[in-house]
Amino acid sequence: MPPDLVIRSRRTVLPDGERPAAVTVRAGRIAAIGPYDGPLRAPSGVDLGGTALLPGLVDTHVHINEPGRTEWEGFATATRAAAAGGVTALVDMPLNSLPPTTGPAALAAKRAAADGACHVDVGFWGGAVPGNLAALRPLHERGVFGFNTL
Repeated sequence: MPPDLVIRSRRTVLPDGERPAAVTVRAGRIAAIGPYDGPLRAPSGVDLGGTALLPGLVDTHVHINEPGRTEWEGFATATRAAAAGGVTALVDMPLNSLPPTTGPAALAAKRAAADGACHVDVGFWGGAVPGNLAALRPLHERGVFGFNTL
């Protein structure tokens, strides 16, 4: 299947360093990386010239204070700011929201607050605090990436 998009840059950041390259995308995923001036064709393409093309960044320590303190920083504002800065995924810290993400019900509340508000991918840390040992396995089973303590 041919690619949907070809992105070219003279400053492509790759695991082996920076070099000119063409990145082909198929169904929203990188399909191949080839020479900058290679004969790659797609229905859509862009040449960034000297603008750097690099992988999206992941910020694993973000305090999204929603629910409970959305006026401090909510999912819509945090993820919009992340996208503007080239961050493609955030992992939310567990202890600033109300309720803190220390049990399955609080994780469900976080996910409900995030639903439809996010501009980048979002994941969650669980909170490990005195008295919630029994909640750690259920949090893990529901998809938190790990745990943060007080």
